[in-house]
Amino acid sequence: MRHYLIFLSFLLIACGGGDEEPDTKIDGFTVSVVEFDEDLTGGTSNISLNLRGTLASDTDVAYSLRAGTAQPGVDFQETAGTLTFDKTSKSAALDLTILDDEHFELTEVFYLVLNADGNEFAYTLTINDDDAIGEVLEDENGYYTPDNYTSMTLAFSEEFEGTELNPATWNYELGDGCDVGLCGWGNNELQSYTDLPENVKVQDGFLTITAEKIERDFYSARITTKNKVDFQFGRIDIRAKLPKGQGVWPALWLLGKNIDDVSWPACGEIDIMELVGHEPEIVHGTVHYDHGGYKTNTARYTLNSGDFSDKFHVFTLVWEEDIMSWYVDNQIYRSFIRVPNTTYPFNSPFFFIANIAVGGNWPGNPDGTTVFPQTMEVDYIRVFK
Repeated sequence: MRHYLIFLSFLLIACGGGDEEPDTKIDGFTVSVVEFDEDLTGGTSNISLNLRGTLASDTDVAYSLRAGTAQPGVDFQETAGTLTFDKTSKSAALDLTILDDEHFELTEVFYLVLNADGNEFAYTLTINDDDAIGEVLEDENGYYTPDNYTSMTLAFSEEFEGTELNPATWNYELGDGCDVGLCGWGNNELQSYTDLPENVKVQDGFLTITAEKIERDFYSARITTKNKVDFQFGRIDIRAKLPKGQGVWPALWLLGKNIDDVSWPACGEIDIMELVGHEPEIVHGTVHYDHGGYKTNTARYTLNSGDFSDKFHVFTLVWEEDIMSWYVDNQIYRSFIRVPNTTYPFNSPFFFIANIAVGGNWPGNPDGTTVFPQTMEVDYIRVFK
């Protein structure tokens, strides 16, 4: 009897037990195209999808598009339905239509959602904008930008109304930095920061920071949004008129929110605008970070005539995941793109700083040509998402 059962088992296997159809099991999909240019020729892209897993037969999979920062009817044509995946090739095709427009936008995303085998699979699709940042606007006081943009939302605005800084937004940093272990604020600067109206005030819709010399001492102001307002991605517009003179060093910049945990430069620093006063016609856009040691990357923008103390200019940072671009008066002059496999702290929250330093490692100290007081006037800071 025992030998008979063993023989029967072998017989069943030989007669087709090993030829059973595989069960359908879907582990996911690969999508051939996940990034689209807004000016896509004809507006339509054919993308192929391949199923990972096994199919017992041709299989229908429901699909739809889900809005992200890109919206149906505005950025892409809404569609939904069923895709049939061939049993042998395990592939299907889908046409997606991208809608073009004529206004500058941040990079936008939406999602391809597939429902199969009781599970939902979502894939991020990206639309790259192809439009110029916009026209340069100018009045008798200088350059300016609009207070709203099509397809962007105003996420933060500081218009400096009233007669004092909003304490819910701003902090004063005081002294010469020694109390935080950074005498000379880490750069051998000469100034002591105060919260006195002689050095920082809000009036007539402007923030004014003034660097002054009293006998042999220098005084200025530095304000931050640390632990109060953080920023992460968006278009940042700052309209300002800058000081000048040997040893005068104004800056509008960002530091990583986690600076107290990881210190500088690991937290990252984004300089939207820096100027050294002996070159009043040049501004710099710079990043500082740590990748196996201190790293920096910078570029400069030079005016064709005059200098940045003559009138107001707009300093813009377009800050997106893995890429940042710097503009002056809507003219791009640099981009910084993440390099794979390098430390990149710039996808995290940052806080804002505005100050005028005096002296230091970069500009050097004031000399007999430097005129005090020197002021930086800031009209607005606006962040659009």
